[in-house]
Amino acid sequence: MDQEIVYNYDKEVDVLYISFAPGEKATTAVELNEHILLRFNRAEKRAIGLTLMDFSVLVQLAMMGGAMVRAPRSFPLTGLQDLEPEWQETVLDIITRPPVNQILKVAVYTPSIAETAPIVMVNAPLTPQYAVT
Repeated sequence: MDQEIVYNYDKEVDVLYISFAPGEKATTAVELNEHILLRFNRAEKRAIGLTLMDFSVLVQLAMMGGAMVRAPRSFPLTGLQDLEPEWQETVLDIITRPPVNQILKVAVYTPSIAETAPIVMVNAPLTPQYAVT
């Protein structure tokens, strides 16, 4: 059964709490990076919610190449490095499918031919109360 996503923004501390399963408690949480916490049901491998700290920074647009092109900022998923390979796979699976992929857009940065690093961009909710310029 699909539930409505619930957003709670605390402007004072600039944190957006997103609940994909309102009222349900997560069994596990993984810090994807210093700004993003994923809460999920470990047994069902299902997202329960996200906590986006420094939300205004996460959704701030960046200037590209000195031109007047504004694009979403990307952030490395540094928290995945500390996880066992099986956990990495589980977390990547959860964040690349609905409902999380409606908020987080995962991509891969390739700093060299032998190295890749997952990165994420945050889609701001399309409601005026979360608009950040």
